[in-house]
Amino acid sequence: MTSASVRRVGLVVTGAVLAALTLPLLLPFPEREEGVTFCYPVIGPVQRFNPDLSHSALARTRAHEGAHASQCRRDGAIWHFVRGIFPSQRLAAEAEAYCAEARLGVESGGRARLEYARIQDELREMGWFRRLPSDVLNDSLASHCPMLAAAAAREEAEWISRYRRGP
Repeated sequence: MTSASVRRVGLVVTGAVLAALTLPLLLPFPEREEGVTFCYPVIGPVQRFNPDLSHSALARTRAHEGAHASQCRRDGAIWHFVRGIFPSQRLAAEAEAYCAEARLGVESGGRARLEYARIQDELREMGWFRRLPSDVLNDSLASHCPMLAAAAAREEAEWISRYRRGP
């Protein structure tokens, strides 16, 4: 290969890499997404948020994406990318992020049992995890936010006890 050919290939590869890294930041934000965290080598995490979110929804999304940004900084861009490929690793990353989101909800006055049930449902509805048994999803959440899981279980037991006693 001549040096001119190597330069051309280098330019094409460089252009493709730059396009792959910058296009997600420049394209219109997907309507169904609330937020997204991109994890770049050297740069680290870059986040985008849906501008149509309410204040409370934005706070929850920031907590969720903040967990992904922490994962990016902790793991590095390559491992962060690899974790997203394998369902078990992706489940661990998402469970950690949903736990951060639910903790914010509880700190803001929400009920642990309702926040925990909400993140269980959201995790179950993600396309990556629809085929996984509920026990696998629940175990992952419980392992990533054991205090929240315990508080939710206590609240649920109290609620059932009050319900059985009646008004």
